[in-house]
Amino acid sequence: MIALEIFLLLILFCLLAYYSPSTLKAAIIGAPFVPTPKPIIRKALKLADLKPDEKLYDLGSGSGRTLIIASKEFKAKSVGFEYSIPLFCFTKLNLFFHQAKNSVVYRKNFLKADISEADVVFLYLMPKAFKKLENKFNKELKKGTRIVSFTFPLQFWEPKEVISSSEKEPELKIYLYIKE
Repeated sequence: MIALEIFLLLILFCLLAYYSPSTLKAAIIGAPFVPTPKPIIRKALKLADLKPDEKLYDLGSGSGRTLIIASKEFKAKSVGFEYSIPLFCFTKLNLFFHQAKNSVVYRKNFLKADISEADVVFLYLMPKAFKKLENKFNKELKKGTRIVSFTFPLQFWEPKEVISSSEKEPELKIYLYIKE
């Protein structure tokens, strides 16, 4: 009986997460919530050459997977921005339970966040969001900042490197950019 109640609460949470006004707005701003597979996150952070104590910024951090992997496996300081209230709360819990002490998440529209301290920026956003990021990246990111984008290329910079995200889905790419 308790398992059924937990299952029903999980379903309710998922429905709230996908259909809450903040989640719908987050989908409009950047992308709907689609978790990035952990092996792809690892591959993207290796491509970006994320080093210990560097700062990784995840724009639209969703469940916090990228923040946790950056903190625990790469020993980096990770900062996430998530507009969706349910996903923000889920990320806070995820960071706590994974003891990702070098990670923090803010409930904020990433377009209004200061990203000037980033060494690496991780993106899994829709191309419509990139149009809004061009000026922000040009103004705020310091020279040498690495940007990794999963699936969709930035429309305003040429990638330094493009790799397949996996052997199973070679058409899905990870794009590396370096701010000049």
